[in-house]
Amino acid sequence: MEAIILGAGSGLPQADRNLSSVLIRNEGCTVLADCGDGCTKRLIESKISPEELDAVFITHYHPDHVSGLFILLQWLYLAGRTKPLYLFLPERPSVIMDILHVMYTFTEKFSFKLQILEMEQAELYFDWIYAANTDHLYGYTNIIKDHSLANQMKSYSLKFTGAKGDLVYSSDLGTTDCIAEFINGVDTIIVDAGHPEAEQILKLKYRDIRRIILTHGISVSLEARKDELDKDLYEFAEEDLVYVV
Repeated sequence: MEAIILGAGSGLPQADRNLSSVLIRNEGCTVLADCGDGCTKRLIESKISPEELDAVFITHYHPDHVSGLFILLQWLYLAGRTKPLYLFLPERPSVIMDILHVMYTFTEKFSFKLQILEMEQAELYFDWIYAANTDHLYGYTNIIKDHSLANQMKSYSLKFTGAKGDLVYSSDLGTTDCIAEFINGVDTIIVDAGHPEAEQILKLKYRDIRRIILTHGISVSLEARKDELDKDLYEFAEEDLVYVV
């Protein structure tokens, strides 16, 4: 299994970092986990053809994880893709369809079938991919309740299982505790180092994980404790590097 981090930046755009997106190749499949702004350009630079992608997984609806989805779909359409594409969404798939219609991007004109599904259905279509709920969006509880909004606060981490070990892409987290059992014993985790407090990242060393790749920026508390990161276990994400599991 191979993983290429197309975007390792935080939610605050940076000149030298792209927004969240990870490409996974395994068992003859190529899938995309998150689709931050610019990910289509990154795919083209990585010489990924419009026919190669099998599925796209959006872990949650923050702009730095989903904003590139619409130009990705436009690229696939204009490039004449013919192979069906699976699109797994965290909540309310009809909202994404409404946005596409607002943009005059009508799926009826696509040269390929776009199959939109709920994230919970992932393993029914890809038996080596599993999703786990995270606590990333729970801080919005009050504003959603106070304004009677339809948001469901669904966000996910993804596990990709392979013959030589498993890879987890945590996406954004409030704490690593919320996925503790999900990640225990995996070969590699690409973990959000920008939102959880330092202790939440440092305690990952007790989870029997071979390699911990820190992405999505770095929290103030972890920056202050960087010297506690075991260099044989932790590393900072590098865009374009091929990580092999």
